[in-house]
Amino acid sequence: MIGEHENDICPLCDGHLHTGTANIPFIFEDTIVVVKGVPAEICDNCHEPFLAGHATDQVMALLKQLKQLHSELSIVTYSEAAPV
Repeated sequence: MIGEHENDICPLCDGHLHTGTANIPFIFEDTIVVVKGVPAEICDNCHEPFLAGHATDQVMALLKQLKQLHSELSIVTYSEAAPV
């Protein structure tokens, strides 16, 4: 996750960040969740996605709901309208 970035520079490799969407995996002890289409700042050089600040609460709420399912693998699509 990343807050307001300075000069659109990647904190990992100093590459340029651009706004886009990414498929972001979250790996827990016994569960893997892939959230598709998450708003993110993506590095042109190392391709690392940084979760956009406004999406953080939505993704965290989604992960909390999915954890209760006790599934080994979940693949879901991000939605701005997802309940928090």
